[in-house]
Amino acid sequence: MNQIPNFKIHKTKLLYYFLIAVIVYILYRYRLIVGSVLKPFIFSVILAYLLNPIVQVFEKRKIRRIYSVIIVYLIFIIVILVFALILIPRLIKDIKVLVVNLPYYSLKFQNMFEGFQETYINSNLPQGLKEVIDESIINLENLIMEALQSVLDSVVNIFSKILNIIIVPVIVFYLLKDAEYFRKQSLMLLPKRHRNKAILLFRDIDNAFGRFIRGQIIVAMFIGALTTTALTIIDVKYAVFLGLFAGIANVIPYFGPIIGIIPTVMFALFDSPGKALYAAAAFILIQQIESGILTPKIIGESVGVHPVYVILSLFVGGKLMGIAGMILAVPVLVAIKLTVRHLLRYVKHEA
Repeated sequence: MNQIPNFKIHKTKLLYYFLIAVIVYILYRYRLIVGSVLKPFIFSVILAYLLNPIVQVFEKRKIRRIYSVIIVYLIFIIVILVFALILIPRLIKDIKVLVVNLPYYSLKFQNMFEGFQETYINSNLPQGLKEVIDESIINLENLIMEALQSVLDSVVNIFSKILNIIIVPVIVFYLLKDAEYFRKQSLMLLPKRHRNKAILLFRDIDNAFGRFIRGQIIVAMFIGALTTTALTIIDVKYAVFLGLFAGIANVIPYFGPIIGIIPTVMFALFDSPGKALYAAAAFILIQQIESGILTPKIIGESVGVHPVYVILSLFVGGKLMGIAGMILAVPVLVAIKLTVRHLLRYVKHEA
């Protein structure tokens, strides 16, 4: 006669799962408050993660970690100061002028669309089709102006928050200096029997998208610099702002280049169709350099996720967190994929 298996749950394990459930509930219930409080810490963790490989480079040269962190900090501060002294004043000036000129660009949009309307009104198109085109033109105009205003608000908001953050450098310093301590403390939160598996999982995740994240940032900086230089040569207004926007947008797979080229061509078109053509050609050339040279050399192999899943993750990320969600979509997708793979391997081994 088969005996019914006797399942026993240890009191400590039951308490552990209960605490996890309570924490998850609190995080979800008060997600807005928790999110606002944790933002500086999340930003600090991301920044420390990105800077840690540079610290390790100096450590390999037999320099103590504390001194390695100080050296990296000095390099980082110098880069920020150069950026602040050279680019930020020009960027702020571009944004201010752009905000002032938004009504003018809105009027120019209307004039361009009216010219287009006059072209097809005199044509032999059916009346119903003309009405559809009229409605589409109005919707497109509103969509472009809303998107432009949203981008401007986001950039201004980001810069104002970054400039107001004082605690982030302090947190990053301690995260880098005591990285091993925080790693051990994080592992202590896991049950002892699962720690080795968790270490393997985190190591796989780090190998899979650690290089991907850092590489994307480097590529974005190249794209931003090349776009700014090209637009400056062509004499397109707001070259620094458009270059920064193109670099940030390029981090988003598939859709990033399309998002980046729209405002570039649009502002060039306000000056002349020829300038818009040159701007579009320059942008396409830069994207060819990025896809054919920069990305293969800097990022290397693909993250190993099918394009359909990548596009789906971009839509989900965009719906949940906007632009930030689209930027984080691929790394999160890779982490989920590796976690599921490890769980299936663990279940198969246990079976």
